[in-house]
Amino acid sequence: MKKKLSYVIISIVVLAADQLTKVWASVSLKPVVLMEIVPGFFRFSYATNRGVAFSLLADSQFEVRWILAAISLVAALFVIGYFRRTPPERRRLNASLSLLLAGIAGNMIDRVRLGEVVDFIELHWRDVYSWPTFNLADSAICAGAALLALEMLREEKAAKMQASISASVAEESGVTSSEN
Repeated sequence: MKKKLSYVIISIVVLAADQLTKVWASVSLKPVVLMEIVPGFFRFSYATNRGVAFSLLADSQFEVRWILAAISLVAALFVIGYFRRTPPERRRLNASLSLLLAGIAGNMIDRVRLGEVVDFIELHWRDVYSWPTFNLADSAICAGAALLALEMLREEKAAKMQASISASVAEESGVTSSEN
């Protein structure tokens, strides 16, 4: 586990940054609602979300807080289990898992503590289009998922290459596929 300590530190730092920025947003943005950072493109805008990504289930008449927190807990435990089994030399995979864990934990803490997730980062194109407001935990989840997808593609490519090499070796040695 010592060899993977840096990934644990990444998770802790990202989780701490997520929670600190949400406290800042609650204290600084909630009263003013929004703060334009790059006019026409990027602003901080205080929002909360009871639901999941893109506010799905946010308007549910049911109390989804504990259900979503339980799902987050299961996901976090799954990521921890996968992380523990992943060899230290699988750097991209370990990095992706540490980001996923930090993001899942960050939003889970909000759900348990507040009953909703604090969002405050808004990308927009003038006033024509606005991407749904998000937070650092959401960003960590997206980055972790992207790294995980890249790792899976790399593994698939390596497996295809290995199969191709095996087929070439078998062909050169005169072994046909029906003889395998």
